[in-house]
Amino acid sequence: MLSHALPTSILVGSLFTGLSQAYWRLSCSLSQTSRIDPIINPGGLSGHVHKFAGASNINAQSTYESLLQAPCSSCEIQDDKSAYWTPSLYYQHSNGSFEEIPNQGMAVYYLGRGDNRSLVPFPPGFRMVSGDKLSRSYHKDKLIPGSNRPVSDRVNFACLDGTDNKQQPWMAKTDCKDGMRAQVHFQSCWNGRDLYKPDNSHVEYMSDVDNGRCPSSHPVPLIHIFYEVLYGVNDIKLDGGKFVFSHGDTTGYGFHGDFMNGWKTDVLTEGIKRCAFTGQADVKYCPPFKPSLDSEFSKNCPHQAPLDNEPVHGMIDKLPGCITVTSGPQDAKESDMNCANGRKPRSLDEEEQTVPEGDYGYGYDFDLPSTTTRGPTPSYGSPKPRSKRSKPLDDKVPEEDPGYGYNYDWPTTATRGPAVVNGSPKPHHGRGKHGYKPSDNVLEA
Repeated sequence: MLSHALPTSILVGSLFTGLSQAYWRLSCSLSQTSRIDPIINPGGLSGHVHKFAGASNINAQSTYESLLQAPCSSCEIQDDKSAYWTPSLYYQHSNGSFEEIPNQGMAVYYLGRGDNRSLVPFPPGFRMVSGDKLSRSYHKDKLIPGSNRPVSDRVNFACLDGTDNKQQPWMAKTDCKDGMRAQVHFQSCWNGRDLYKPDNSHVEYMSDVDNGRCPSSHPVPLIHIFYEVLYGVNDIKLDGGKFVFSHGDTTGYGFHGDFMNGWKTDVLTEGIKRCAFTGQADVKYCPPFKPSLDSEFSKNCPHQAPLDNEPVHGMIDKLPGCITVTSGPQDAKESDMNCANGRKPRSLDEEEQTVPEGDYGYGYDFDLPSTTTRGPTPSYGSPKPRSKRSKPLDDKVPEEDPGYGYNYDWPTTATRGPAVVNGSPKPHHGRGKHGYKPSDNVLEA
């Protein structure tokens, strides 16, 4: 049962090896469960239900500015009003009804990774999505640019049942007495210009997904984000049905995560500088985070009621929205997630989300080299404040700049990253009284 702390002796091997010890880990409880997605469907309903952590005021119209005004965060660091979300998991019973699978939150890793350790903080207004909701099989031939690593490796699952199960990129095993953990790695390479593109072309994965080099098309290194979400798959009574994510996916290949930046820029910048390359996972050991730490985050920032009247909790007759359950191996289609009567959420495919021309500081301005993947030179990735924009950005920033933007001098010689240590973050083995609270023993030899 997820309502009890699980033994820290449970060890599950990671799909990702050779990871650095440098990271901090953010424990989060739930802030919201609703059929919204302010990145993909701003101002309207999403095609499927998500579980949110972070800013308590998350809604369909959320922006960076509105997140900063949230009364609280359901994560430990209150200076981080970011929003983190993933699809809900249900069990489709043999009679056709759907039952919500217990989940109490997530853990978010911020990791110092990559060949270039001059990491850049997320700019105000930055957001991204990792994973493909339509995937229903492993795409071994779809590779990360400049790498032989399949992009499908960004998602994997671990069955916590007391045995040393190899993690898989799909829900290979769901009889897991201590829960099934879904995991997703985010892109860590940015083009330095766009805060968001509907096809996520503004960001790219490192050559080894969670480590390695950035392609020349996306030379700006970001701190690496990794979600872990624990589902109580053995906490309900099974009857020959099947597990299915809220977007109709019974395989897990279509698992995905969304991130909308809500950090105070100076706090994140200092956190990267002082804590992204140390081995202390607990955020209480990172000085920039101490002033806003809340050990009672789940109690002080409780789960909010859904934003509409559509049933999303407990036992429900159908998946919220107009979802067709699909099991592959063919990928799902957009029509499997839209209503036949033509009603569908407003999509950024129809109206690309941008901000007015100019610069109020919501973007960055770079003179990007054409033949190098080397990043900025400031110590520990701390940027130099930009007082005057050197040239207009394409389409992402308004007219003036109060100082949130950055300008970089690109080096002519490589800056190498931290030494890699064998081992990777240990799987979380349970949650404490404050939502999803992982074990401190997170590295394996």
